[in-house]
Amino acid sequence: MKRLNPWLIVLFVLALFLMFSQAPMSGRSSVNYNEFKSLLERDQVERVVVRENNAAVTLKAPTDVQVNTAQGLQPRELRDFSVRLPSSLATPDGGLINELEDRGVQLRFEQPSQWLGILLNFLPIILLFAMMYFFFMRAQGGQNGVMQFGQSRAKKYGKENRVPTKFTDVAGHEEAKRELVEVVDFLKNPGKYHQIGAEIPKGVLLVGPPGTGKTLLARAIAGEADVPFFSVSASEFMEMFVGVGASRVRTLFEDARKSAPAIMFIDEIDSIGRKRGAGIGGGHDEREQTLNQILSEMDGFDKASSVIVLGATNRPDVLDPALLRPGRFDRQVTIDLPNLKEREAILKVHLRNKPMAQGVDVNEIAKSTPYFSGADLKNVTNEAALEAARLSKTQIDMSDFYRALDKITLGLENGSLTVSEQEKKAIAYHEAGHAVTAAVIPGSDKLQKVSIIPRGRALGAAFYLPEEQVLMSKERLENQLIVALGGRAAEEVFMGSVTSGAADDFRKATNIARKMVLEWGMGDNFKNMALTTDSGPVFLGEDMAKPKAFSEHTSQLVDEDVKRILNRAYERARELVTQYRQAMNEVAEALLSQELITGDVVREAVARVSGEQQAMPQTTA
Repeated sequence: MKRLNPWLIVLFVLALFLMFSQAPMSGRSSVNYNEFKSLLERDQVERVVVRENNAAVTLKAPTDVQVNTAQGLQPRELRDFSVRLPSSLATPDGGLINELEDRGVQLRFEQPSQWLGILLNFLPIILLFAMMYFFFMRAQGGQNGVMQFGQSRAKKYGKENRVPTKFTDVAGHEEAKRELVEVVDFLKNPGKYHQIGAEIPKGVLLVGPPGTGKTLLARAIAGEADVPFFSVSASEFMEMFVGVGASRVRTLFEDARKSAPAIMFIDEIDSIGRKRGAGIGGGHDEREQTLNQILSEMDGFDKASSVIVLGATNRPDVLDPALLRPGRFDRQVTIDLPNLKEREAILKVHLRNKPMAQGVDVNEIAKSTPYFSGADLKNVTNEAALEAARLSKTQIDMSDFYRALDKITLGLENGSLTVSEQEKKAIAYHEAGHAVTAAVIPGSDKLQKVSIIPRGRALGAAFYLPEEQVLMSKERLENQLIVALGGRAAEEVFMGSVTSGAADDFRKATNIARKMVLEWGMGDNFKNMALTTDSGPVFLGEDMAKPKAFSEHTSQLVDEDVKRILNRAYERARELVTQYRQAMNEVAEALLSQELITGDVVREAVARVSGEQQAMPQTTA
C-alpha cells in the first residue's frame, strides 16, 4: 500500500478545523428560542455568548430542558446548550439585551475571524488544485515532476558514484573492446589526436542481439575512462506533452557539455530513432520532433568537443539514415552472440562466486549452449545454483547444469500429464527416428541425449552438441532436414499411422527449405539468386508500401522447390529408419524402459547394425 502524500493530510485536517471553527456550538444540544426565554424569566441563565445568529447558553445549575431532537422535543437535564437567535436582536425581541443585563447575565459578543471565512470560501478550490498537483506528481514519479517535465531523466555517474565496471569484467568480445579502447584513450589523452589533426567519432553505435552485453560494454567504457557518464533510455525522452522530448534532449546535451569530457549513453535508441516518414497517418509526431532535436544537437558539437555519444540497439535496420551518417553515429560496433571460446569465458565470470563440485566441465556446458547470449548464460548458471539449492546441496555439479538447461530450453517437467501406452510408444519411436538418423548421417551434430519425459509443450526431445560453422553447405542443410523429418518417418514406418507430434519439426524444416530457395539460391528453379531479403519484423508503413518482390507464377515455382526439397529429405529419412530397423527398435525399447538415454546408447545400436551390414556381403561370398 502506497503512503499518502503528507500535504493532502495537512489540507484535510485544515478543512476539518475550518468547518468546526465555524460551528462553535457543535457538541451542544439545541434548544428553541421560547424555551430559552422561559429559562431566562425563571432567572436560571448564568452566561450567554453570541456569535452571529447563534448563542451558547450556560445555566446556573443543571435543569430539565426541552431539547430539539429528531423525534421532537425531549426533556433532558442540561447546563449548557445552544439556541438559534432571531435574525436581529432588534426584531422581534428588541428588549432581549436589556433583559439580560437587568437579570445580571454575563453577555459577550464574538465576531468570527474574517480570514477564516475567506479561507472557508476558497477551500473547495484549494482542495481541487491540491488533488490535481498530487496526481501530476504521481504520474511523473516524484514530487517535483510537474515542474520538471522538460528536465533530463538521465542518471549521472561522476566522482561521487563512479561506475565500477571495467573491461576485465566483460568476457569475450575482444574485437569490440579493442575498437572501444580508442574511445577511452581519446577521453584520457585528447591532445594526442588533436595534434595530428584526427577527429574521434562523435557517436558510437553498439549493435547486436538482445542480451549480448551492449549496456555492459558502455558501462565498462565509462569505468575505464573515469569521466562523467550520463545514462538514459531513449523511451524516457517521450512524454504525453508535445515538445517535452525535445526539451529533455536539449537539457541532456547541455549538462554533458558542461561536464566535458563526458560520455552520454542512450539505450534502445531505436524507440525514437526510427526512420521518419514511415508512419501510418498524419499529424504532428512527437517522436520525430525528438529525433530532429537529437540530430541537431549531435551535428552542433564543435570539433574540439570531448563529449562522446554511445547508442545501443538491436534493430539498426530501422534507424533513420540521418542518424547514421558521418558526423553523428558514424561508427558501428557489432556485438554478436558469443562463440564457444567466449561462452566458456562468460560462464567462468558468472561462476566465480559459486561453489563448484569436482568434475564440472565448463567447456562441456559451453558446447551445450550454442547461440546463447551472455544474459542467457548468466541465467543458466543461476538456474543451476537454484537447482542445487532446491536439493540442499552445498556445491553445484554437472547434473544441476543439465537440469537447468532442460528447464530453460524445454520448460518444467510435466509429471501430471497422462500419456497412454500407445502414445508413449509413438513418442519413443518418433524420438528414436531423430536420434538414429542423426547418428547415421555423417557430419551431423553430435547427439548428446534423448528423452521422452514431457517438458513444457514438448512430449520428448533429442539434444545435440552442434558444431558452430560460419557457412552452411547445401549438404549439411539437407542433412538437418533429414534429421528433422526422421521422427515423422519413424511414426509412419513403425506405428502404421502418423500423429500431430511432428508439428514443430515441420515448422523448422519448412523454414530451412524456404531460406534455401529464397535467400541462399539452392532451389532447382532459382539457382544463384535471392528472391527476398528478410530484415526482420514489418516496420510500420514502409514494408507495407513495398511492391511485391515476385509474381504469382514465381511464388508457385518457389513452393514447388520447397516441396521438392522436403519430399527428398523425407524419403531419405524413411530409407534410413527402415534400413536401421534393429537400431530403431533397440533405442525405442530403451526409451520406454528408461525414458532418458545418452547418445552413446544410440551410437552403439547404430554401430552394431552397421557392422552386421558390412559383414553380410563377406559371409555370402
